[in-house]
Amino acid sequence: MGVSGWFKLGGRSIFSWAFTFQRLTGIVLLIYLCMHLTYLTTLLDKTGATYESMIALTVSKQFLIFDVLLVLCGVFHGINGFRIILHEFGVAYEYRKPLLAVAAVLALAVWLYASYVMYYLTGG
Repeated sequence: MGVSGWFKLGGRSIFSWAFTFQRLTGIVLLIYLCMHLTYLTTLLDKTGATYESMIALTVSKQFLIFDVLLVLCGVFHGINGFRIILHEFGVAYEYRKPLLAVAAVLALAVWLYASYVMYYLTGG
């Protein structure tokens, strides 16, 4: 199955969808990592002016939505990845559906809490 098969709507289980989102969030996190490392290399001036201007931009409310979505990707990828690892080792395999539900609720709760904290740290 190629990448286009990830988005086939019919005949897929909820586990297949969870694994598709695992792949997509992994790609998003990889792209972010590359962009972040590129961003850090632009901060190499001796005065610190570039650093201060870039930090002022990235902690603004306009960037908050990107930070919230990045945290969503990271939280989902981590929690779902742990769930997939458990399945690969055969741990709690008979509880696959409840474990997926618990992972989804946990990911949502952690993401909402992190978003709340980030919003108030930016002066919300």
